[in-house]
Amino acid sequence: MKARILAGLACAVLLFAGCSDDKSEQKVAASTPQTQNQTAEKKIETKAQASDVVKADKNVSEAKPEKREKFKLADGKGAEDLTIIRGASDVLDEDEVKLIDINWTLPAAGEAQRYERAFENAPPMIPHDLEGLMPITTDNNMCISCHMPEVAEGIGATSIPKSHLYSIRFSEDKGGQLSQDRFVCTVCHAPQANIEPKFKNNFVPEYRDANSSERSNLLDVLNEGVR
Repeated sequence: MKARILAGLACAVLLFAGCSDDKSEQKVAASTPQTQNQTAEKKIETKAQASDVVKADKNVSEAKPEKREKFKLADGKGAEDLTIIRGASDVLDEDEVKLIDINWTLPAAGEAQRYERAFENAPPMIPHDLEGLMPITTDNNMCISCHMPEVAEGIGATSIPKSHLYSIRFSEDKGGQLSQDRFVCTVCHAPQANIEPKFKNNFVPEYRDANSSERSNLLDVLNEGVR
């Protein structure tokens, strides 16, 4: 009797387990097509997006000049003068890039009028022509032939300031010699172009003394505010 009861219970357990497996398989079978459809839809969407990007790049690169202006306007945020503003789309095609014709200052060294410094202790602009003075090499620096202090005063040139005769990096006075840190003058000093500014500059410099617009006292004030 007990054996029959146990056998019956075993059969019932097996039947229940079989039904559960069937239901699980049915659920998996039902969900698999849906998952496959979602994956396929995502792949199609990704391909479509990639295709749109390629088409956009192609449209920009193949666009006519007048059409390119529209892209530049969008990138330049409505700027009026697009000749000096480069939009993000410009990097795709530089076939029509034109350098602006710039006329540099023509007065020879010794004949030019000094420019006021942009702000106190700013590197002054070069007001004269550089014909025959460039390039600066290890063997030749024509700038120091006129601008070293012992020469500049006698010919009316702007004198190299004390900060250039001192190595700030090594805290070393060079004894009247130009520090090698300052040897290549055009790293900071640049010639001025005869062009109209494209944008208005509202910055107004404030000089703490009358000579600051033409002279440098950087070494004297370098540590101001430093404890």
